[in-house]
Amino acid sequence: MAKRTFGSVDRLPSGRYRARYLGPDGRRHTKIFVAKADAWAWLASEQTDLLRKSWRAPNAKGRTVGEYAEDYLARNDLREGTRVLYKGLWRHHLAEPWAAVPVDEVTPASVRSWHAQAGRTTGPTALAQSYRLLRAILNVAVADEAIASNPCRLRGGGTPRASRPSRALTAVEALQLAEQLGRDRRTERYRALVLVLAFGGLRFGEATALRRSDVLPGGRVRVERSVRRVGGQWVSGEPKTDAGHRTVTLPAGVAAALEDHLEKHVRPSPDALLFSTSSGGYLARSNWNSTFRRAADAIGLPAVRPHELRHTGATLAAATGATTKELMRRLGHSSPAAALLYQHAADDRDADIARALDAMLAALTETPDDIDRPE
Repeated sequence: MAKRTFGSVDRLPSGRYRARYLGPDGRRHTKIFVAKADAWAWLASEQTDLLRKSWRAPNAKGRTVGEYAEDYLARNDLREGTRVLYKGLWRHHLAEPWAAVPVDEVTPASVRSWHAQAGRTTGPTALAQSYRLLRAILNVAVADEAIASNPCRLRGGGTPRASRPSRALTAVEALQLAEQLGRDRRTERYRALVLVLAFGGLRFGEATALRRSDVLPGGRVRVERSVRRVGGQWVSGEPKTDAGHRTVTLPAGVAAALEDHLEKHVRPSPDALLFSTSSGGYLARSNWNSTFRRAADAIGLPAVRPHELRHTGATLAAATGATTKELMRRLGHSSPAAALLYQHAADDRDADIARALDAMLAALTETPDDIDRPE
């Protein structure tokens, strides 16, 4: 009979059999059986899982998604604003369907079913955020070897599905929009905001968290915080990514408009919000969206969303010939993927480039009469 080499089985004073082995997690795992053969069969099953790389720690198999979520939301490395957002997403979109489900019972099919059902009542952004949170929570279960792989495998599940592709405004359209806001006494304080968003490429939360002290000499603005409204309260914290900490230089014309804005609409305190309501408070995204759409309709712009001002800033910067690294720094991107999107968006300048090359070639082939031609 072949000698058994994996684990061990010994008989207890009770007459039962104890099977034990040292797992890849460095811990000794134990299970009690009535029959000796069952003990050896369990060890053989655990060894097979190890060889197939599908082994999961027995003490982690019974943990629920809710237990993992509780640990995840208590992590020290989450920014406070992110923690508040995640808690809201968990409470409103994930807790009811997933909290009591053991992690090893979550399947790709159950994730697909949840996603399809939630999509009927949940907006695209909240659905994408909820999916990314569920995937992150289950990634911890994978790391704990409680599950062999993450069942969140929906292609594009973490990306909001917009009703139409984003489009960038032209520089002329952005200026027209700013001027339209500037014509009305009730909205003139938002003229400079449009210019900073469209030509600086800031996120709305970054721009509305700026303070007087963040405006630096040389037409520069310092981005070091962001603000959002979550659960009925304002949450101000770090930018979206570490790369979000940056200084953005504005075009001279925009910098001049910002100086005028400082004089007319910003309180003298260094901590005064740069772009605020008339009472000096944070500007709510919903109010800004309404103001933006009225101005866009007034000048006859095609369908355009407020977020596309940032898209505009990114595309205009790419059109200047900025490198991927330069775009990443200006926009606060931590990876080149997003910056490359804006470089591709500038590809429609190819016809302009061709026309410029035509002019260059024409100049080279037109030889002046006073230049001696070779014999």
